[in-house]
Amino acid sequence: MKIILDTNILLVSVHLKSQYRTGYDVLRIGKYQLIISNKVLTEYYELLCKFYSNEFAEVVIDEI
Repeated sequence: MKIILDTNILLVSVHLKSQYRTGYDVLRIGKYQLIISNKVLTEYYELLCKFYSNEFAEVVIDEI
């Protein structure tokens, strides 16, 4: 299945203790195909850096 992931959904689902973590995990294992532009990927990265850390943002971007 192909999906488009809103940035806010990504931000709340990446934390290990998030009630929405399952959604991120199925994305990580490849159950869904993420449809994304470079612009949105950059937005993901910038906001993950802002709310978490640069290192964490890099891990998330690599996983998706």
